Amino acid sequence: MSNNNEIIKQWRLFDWKDKFVDVLGKDVELVGSQIECLKNSREKTSIWKLVITNKVKSIPVVLKIYKPPLNENHTVEINMYQKGNSILSEFMPQVFWIESNVNSGEIWMFIEYVEPLRGQIKLAPKHYDQIIPTIAKFHAQTFEHRILQNGDVFDLWLPNYYLNSMVKERNKHIKKTKEYLDRAMKDPELKKVVSPSYKIIQQILKKGPLFFPEIMENGQSLIHGDLHIHNISCQNAKKDQDWQIRMVDWESAKYAPVWFDLVVLVEILVDFRTDWHKDADEIRKHCVHLYSEEMKKHGITFQTDPLQLFKMTYLQRTLEKKLLNHLRRVLRGEKSVLLPRYLEKILIWGKELGLY
Repeated sequence: MSNNNEIIKQWRLFDWKDKFVDVLGKDVELVGSQIECLKNSREKTSIWKLVITNKVKSIPVVLKIYKPPLNENHTVEINMYQKGNSILSEFMPQVFWIESNVNSGEIWMFIEYVEPLRGQIKLAPKHYDQIIPTIAKFHAQTFEHRILQNGDVFDLWLPNYYLNSMVKERNKHIKKTKEYLDRAMKDPELKKVVSPSYKIIQQILKKGPLFFPEIMENGQSLIHGDLHIHNISCQNAKKDQDWQIRMVDWESAKYAPVWFDLVVLVEILVDFRTDWHKDADEIRKHCVHLYSEEMKKHGITFQTDPLQLFKMTYLQRTLEKKLLNHLRRVLRGEKSVLLPRYLEKILIWGKELGLY
């Protein structure tokens, strides 16, 4: 994967300064001393923060490098920036340039740097009031039949939650979850965590892969798919209102039930934040109500109670994949903050929602 010197070399070789004339005018230069690696993921992708200048003004730019062969997630993200950005530019960083054949097939993508939300503020539940309206507007734009208006943009490459290939994958994950639950019961320490819910979860898993048809019946759209707080950016988060939210890292984008994004944005963070646990019901109810009201503004209402849909989607997400991921983690000797929360909510919400 590339290093600082390689980035400088390719910048000069491809004469990329000409690509930024519309941004900074003539005489654009890359500031070699300010190249910063933000992320390097298993030698498949790397993310860099660059600074370009015309000696009067300087701006930060994100460079994301994809190393061949591309996997499906990388192809989806590149398509989101190449094609989807024309429809969803309000919710994404600006794309400056994509070079498709660098270093024997690498793809180098230059996009606008938008300051990550995390780090600008100390995140509190009240900040959801600034984030959720943008998420609702994003979902509403491609909700159900509305996506057909841009079928030529999305049809050939956007993953669909209902495709047979994805259903088969969920079936495969559920089968593996059963196996890993059995393995967990053979581990003396892990058995203490899993045994209270083991029989009930094994019983529930037989009902998969779709545990709640209601989440499909209440609508789907293009979703981000990995909408945790690290993937939300904002240039003006220090203001009290009218945040200009941009979402980054679009590798998990798909056409799917809209509530998946809200579950990741709200409930998974609540699970992590032990200091929020005492107020979890209030936070959850407020966020679900706010999202539902914002969707109404865009002409969308839900036939099933929104709070039930939220809980259903959390359980669907947990049972179809995430429980497996965290069982694997603890069986490798790693820690999982989420596993006890998953097991607890499967029991409590599963009974409440009629899964057993």
